[in-house]
Amino acid sequence: MTPSGRLPQTALPHLYTLTLKVVPDEGQFNGREIIDIEIHQPIKAITIHALELAIERACVHQKDQTLLAKTSEDRATETITLTFLQNINPGLAQIEIVYSGKLNQQLRGLYEASHNGQKFAFTQFEATDARRMFPCFDEPGMKARFSLTVTYPAHLTALSNMPVLTERIDSDGVFKTTRFDTTPVMSTYLLALALAPLQSRSIQVGATTVTVWTLPEQLALSEFALKATAQVLPRLNDYFDMPYPYPKLDLVAAPNFAMGAMENWGAIFFRDSCLLLSETLSSTATQRDVANVITHEIVHQWFGNLVTMKWWDDLWLNESFATWLAVKIVDQWRPEWNSWVEFQQEKEVPLNMDALKHTRPIQSEVTSAAQIEELFDALTYEKGAACLRMIESFLGEDLFRKGIQRYMKKFAYQNASAEDLWEELTAASSQPVGEIARAWFTQPGYPLLTLRMNPNQENAFTIEQRRFSTLSESNPDQRWVIPFTYKYQDANGIHTDRILLKDAVTSFNLQAVSFLYGNADEGGFFRTDYDATLRKNLEQGLPNILSPSERIGYLDHLWALSLSSRCSIALFLDTVCRFKGDTTRVVVVELVQYLETLLDQMVASEQRALFSAFVADLMMPAWKAFGWDAASGDDDEIRLARAAALWGLGSLAENEDILAELPRRKTRYDAIPTSLDPTLATPLIRLCARFDGGSLFDPFAQKYQTAGTPEERDRYLTALADFNKPALAIKLLEMALSPAIRSQDVWKPVRSLLGYPKVQEVTWHFIQTHWEALRAKAGSVGATRMIQSTKVLWRPEWKEEVEQFFSTPENKVEAAERALAQTVERIEIGIRFKAQQGNRLREWLMAREKKTD
Repeated sequence: MTPSGRLPQTALPHLYTLTLKVVPDEGQFNGREIIDIEIHQPIKAITIHALELAIERACVHQKDQTLLAKTSEDRATETITLTFLQNINPGLAQIEIVYSGKLNQQLRGLYEASHNGQKFAFTQFEATDARRMFPCFDEPGMKARFSLTVTYPAHLTALSNMPVLTERIDSDGVFKTTRFDTTPVMSTYLLALALAPLQSRSIQVGATTVTVWTLPEQLALSEFALKATAQVLPRLNDYFDMPYPYPKLDLVAAPNFAMGAMENWGAIFFRDSCLLLSETLSSTATQRDVANVITHEIVHQWFGNLVTMKWWDDLWLNESFATWLAVKIVDQWRPEWNSWVEFQQEKEVPLNMDALKHTRPIQSEVTSAAQIEELFDALTYEKGAACLRMIESFLGEDLFRKGIQRYMKKFAYQNASAEDLWEELTAASSQPVGEIARAWFTQPGYPLLTLRMNPNQENAFTIEQRRFSTLSESNPDQRWVIPFTYKYQDANGIHTDRILLKDAVTSFNLQAVSFLYGNADEGGFFRTDYDATLRKNLEQGLPNILSPSERIGYLDHLWALSLSSRCSIALFLDTVCRFKGDTTRVVVVELVQYLETLLDQMVASEQRALFSAFVADLMMPAWKAFGWDAASGDDDEIRLARAAALWGLGSLAENEDILAELPRRKTRYDAIPTSLDPTLATPLIRLCARFDGGSLFDPFAQKYQTAGTPEERDRYLTALADFNKPALAIKLLEMALSPAIRSQDVWKPVRSLLGYPKVQEVTWHFIQTHWEALRAKAGSVGATRMIQSTKVLWRPEWKEEVEQFFSTPENKVEAAERALAQTVERIEIGIRFKAQQGNRLREWLMAREKKTD
């Protein structure tokens, strides 16, 4: 291995011919592979990736000569080295390896998936787990073609990237052998194999056959996925000016899957909840989520699969772009969903992460498999997407798209880097794209822009940029090139304009403005702050002068400023009051989320009644506008806002009328599921759990087991954590370690329970005493999510325990090193927030009570 963690370039693959036999009931597989390679200099050894495989024989064929290899393994680098007694000459050669392995139990490589006692096999290779199924050059830049033949139990169906060429059943009827067509040139992490009793539905979308594959009992839930694909695939063909580049498009629901989905070329694998739903019984939130995930993965068929990053430091080229373009395409299809407003909500996740000391640049150097796995975070996905949107806004949609099309056509079936993308965008737009982009993609963090009126000059304003950090002191010398779009109102109405900011302080002039908003439509990836006069002008017009994205952006920035002690929580709460009666969906959702955090983490028991009264006063006008029952003209936005208001008034304000109505609504819903707006089903069931003494726990656990849709299953799993009682928390955690809860979902009840003060202590104790079992079942992805879930343990002693416990060698998760550092930092932020703002919150509540008396 080279110091960069990459394989030597002395031998490169061109074709893998793979022959596998997989027996899921035995948990084993064996294989024989021939790798056609080209050798560039005389060598006596070839190093390739392999992990958890037993190598039985290895050799190299060159011309009429066969050289046997001595095989040595390096577990640290996840490689094997084939060493020969004499040199292999430059030119073409073939590596032949015979090997065997066991099906992985942690949802990676070729892994075991089970359902109702039956065992199947699926693959998940991204980022570095193809090496768990076959020895290979497991790097994105070492593209090759793949010819796969697999033998497996005859009652199962086999799927892979390409169509089936031949299929035969053995004479005894026990095994079936399927040979797939050879793939185009692609990276190892995109190869796919599924062996399960799958059934399908297909449609034709232009020249492409689109098929959804599911377990038999789920096939009826596939219709929405087909409809969504029929809408987004033609739009993507048009966007790229290049038709879908593969002979088929399979969407496959896996019964157990670590990620939301995986973009295997021509055979996309999904967690079932990200693909399947009942159009009659699903909430509009689930429909949006499924549409976004499907679109994201189909975008990858071009951006990531057809053109692939050279190395994992440019992973964002795949994920940022797919995240951004999926929003754009879904918004074209269903503009009433307001996807860009939802994108603004999701942008808070990377904004919070990137304000930590332990953040990183989007484009980050990595040298190991664990470091590569760490890259799959909100910075790679959402921050990168937000920065792409910012650049597109600066260049204009047409020029940006023209640059993307140039890039795709130039590098099709090849690998490319960030610099290649910037060059094509620059050529298409004649703008300094590289100069702008490098500041955002190659350095950590983002700026806080402070807008001020110049006291010495009329109609003059300044913008100061400085890196924003929640806890630590920021670097005063760090700079960004910022496409800054602002919004203002003068005598002629409301306008937007833009400036390209490069300096620490920039001055500009505006004539007689009544307000100035420093991030029009929240299109930029930064925080904003204002001097007292500008803030007063803004607050006087709230909320009507701001768009939905700007409303939640303004609230989000104030929350971040109070979390970092740059302003008092009282200012945030005063602003919250200005949104009383606002029925905008994202505003209602944001208000409930922030108020829930304050109630769970900050409000002392003696202030709970005051806080509940405040929530009731704030939310009741919106609830009166909504009511329990949908009106004939209600759109999806109103339905989602109604659901958020119901949860807020029920769980936070404990409104007596709402709580009294729960039993009747639940009884009717149990009898006639269509009697309730599907979007209200989750808050209804969760509230029933929250205010139940425990009698509903076992019935809800049974409903979880027998749920007819993935959404219903997830609803009851969430509700099982809402009983908020220590004994039932332990019972749920024990369920998580049993076969009752699938390994893909182990982390979910852990995260939910840690968020509730009444059961935090028993949950944290359970994690510590059962960590080995939890980590083994959940795998590294689930284990990382459980570590991140401890961020809500806002006590100094718990902070020390979290840091020490997950740092010890026996408890450490290698791929969670940065996640642990970030989690500990978040706990420290919470402790400080509680200490510095707790009294201010109490004083604000008491002052409000006096005003209302």
